[in-house]
Amino acid sequence: MIAEQKAKRLQTMMAAYEGARHTVVGLGVQGDAHAVLGAGEPVPGASFEEVIFEIGSITKVFTSILLCLLVEEGKVDPTAPLRDLSDELADVPERITPESLASHTSGLPRIHVPMWKALLKPLPKDPYSEFSRKDLLAWFQNWEGKSLESKRRHAYSNLGTGLLGEAMALREGKPFEDLLSEKVLAPLGLIDTTDRLSQDQLRRFAHPRNVKGVDVLPWTFQAMAGAGCLRSTVRDLAQFASRVIQAVQAPETTLDRAICRSTNPIFCMGPRGGPEPAAQCAGWISMKLDKTEPRFLYHDGATAGSTCALYICPDRAEACAILSNNGIEANLWRSAKLSWSNQLLKAQDYFEAE
Repeated sequence: MIAEQKAKRLQTMMAAYEGARHTVVGLGVQGDAHAVLGAGEPVPGASFEEVIFEIGSITKVFTSILLCLLVEEGKVDPTAPLRDLSDELADVPERITPESLASHTSGLPRIHVPMWKALLKPLPKDPYSEFSRKDLLAWFQNWEGKSLESKRRHAYSNLGTGLLGEAMALREGKPFEDLLSEKVLAPLGLIDTTDRLSQDQLRRFAHPRNVKGVDVLPWTFQAMAGAGCLRSTVRDLAQFASRVIQAVQAPETTLDRAICRSTNPIFCMGPRGGPEPAAQCAGWISMKLDKTEPRFLYHDGATAGSTCALYICPDRAEACAILSNNGIEANLWRSAKLSWSNQLLKAQDYFEAE
């Protein structure tokens, strides 16, 4: 269980995700204990703790931990040119490094299609399903920014994290999804965090829906898998959050050290280049909204039919998360309302509650 005050604040966070025919699950973690709150439409035959959701860009956290693990194993230099990992990456500019991809400072655009084209002609309903490794490598041959030397800045890039995943797969000689499962997901004991659902998992899957509650296509991935391919449960995220807390407080294994490395600020986004209120780590965003309170780690995720967020405060040994099959972020008005609800400040309030 979690304290009553925390449960109330978690419910307040969940309210922004609720809607017609949607399932919303909230998670609170305190030390080794966790509590689960559910709202909306149940998934038949599954408890709220067992329901599987698309977690979208929270995948980037796991992709970055995989990078940090390969660094800890001495297989990857995070500051060396990415193209050193494979001859197939020869067209990737020398200035792009694994670290710049994990920290969104590579200068790559958000997606593989120019934003003006995406606005004029909407992307397919499953936008990354047909973008292959071959397409990704060919994209660099025609990229106009290839020869530009730009000032280091922060610009969120799905394309960059997808490239990072493919580069690690090329380095290790196996598909990204298999590599991630073997070296990160399985060792963490995450039994429902995967890109490929079994029959039992499909039964427990909260089908993605738009804000009106209408079913939309689940997203599938090829070369962009590292940016958003995973599905998960709050049960798995509770276990993951506990491991992150333990790893930051007292790392014991190589994987613990990799998790620790992933939480270190790389690009500070505060005034005069300081780490407060926000800094980009490897995958994670580090947030400190109150000078008197400890920082917390954060990432959210969104697909056409799912919106979610994960927050971990290692110093307090606490975490919270919201998972839903409501495509809020794909709807301009609902996305704005979610932004106005200031979930980051509400997460800070959650950690402050006794």
